[in-house]
Amino acid sequence: MPLHVKICGTTSILDARLAQEAGADFLGVMLNHPASPRNISLVTALEIQESAAIPLVALSVNQDLETLLQVAAELSPRALQLHGDESPALVSELVARGFEVWKAISGQEIPLLQEAEIFREAGARAILVDAREVSSGGVVYGGTGQISDWNGARELVEAGFRVILAGGLSPGNVARAITFVQPWALDVVSGVETRKGVKDAQKLRQFVSLAKTKALGQNDSNQNLV
Repeated sequence: MPLHVKICGTTSILDARLAQEAGADFLGVMLNHPASPRNISLVTALEIQESAAIPLVALSVNQDLETLLQVAAELSPRALQLHGDESPALVSELVARGFEVWKAISGQEIPLLQEAEIFREAGARAILVDAREVSSGGVVYGGTGQISDWNGARELVEAGFRVILAGGLSPGNVARAITFVQPWALDVVSGVETRKGVKDAQKLRQFVSLAKTKALGQNDSNQNLV
């Protein structure tokens, strides 16, 4: 099965085109979350979508159904990525309306496998494993550069989940992440930035190249074992 790479926190047409040229499979855009330096307007998201020929994933944190439906209507994204404390009921409602949902989890409140099972039953198409940062200022839902639970993510893969691995990925650890977890996709943000919201061209190209090369090598090895 091919590995997919999602470049998240895309804020500009320049970075969108860079991701496409590097061979990324998805672009992630953050909407309606002013607390994030990677947050963009719906207008900018539309401009990014029109500038690149790869699917867009709309990322939101703790938004209500009405807001999510508006985003879906305007962008027609490949998926709605829910990255906060959204309920299984919200996931089910979106799925019932015909939208693909990717749900981010961290396993901080309940075991990762249990949390993933809940959202799979609700209809989530993919489970994104990320790290959260809790401080006096509140919860930062991803994009922190912290490594997520690779052991838990691997357990989900072994249990048959479609896993997107996020959290602290970079050119320096992407090969190890693929070997250990064997996810369906990788989601990278801070590991390919010069500063929050601005991509580093060299790091981005290197990340995608390393990911695709490593995944191709693993697929070839698996075929040799058949």
